[in-house]
Amino acid sequence: MNTQAMNHDPHSPVFIRGKTTPDKQTKEQAPPSRSIDWRRLIELALLLVLVVAALYLVSRLVTPQLVTIVGIIMGFLLLRFVVRTVLRVTFTILGFLFWLAICVAILICIL
Repeated sequence: MNTQAMNHDPHSPVFIRGKTTPDKQTKEQAPPSRSIDWRRLIELALLLVLVVAALYLVSRLVTPQLVTIVGIIMGFLLLRFVVRTVLRVTFTILGFLFWLAICVAILICIL
């Protein structure tokens, strides 16, 4: 058991910094870096190229009939989501109203 750590306030800055001794508690600030991260830049460029290529291929394959079919399917999915959400909220409110009516009926009978 570490009794030395138990005798100190765990919220003090010395305890939070860890096991450094007081002579080693100098703050070492990293110099601000203005260099460009080329790897990240190349990854973003490749991602942009992939998105543009995918859009180009989709634009070559899509016909007006396909757009209509996809629109109808997406409409049904959106309608299903809206109806499920509305029904869930409605039944939740009705459940609260039911228990409120039960409590009011009990209070009316008692009083």
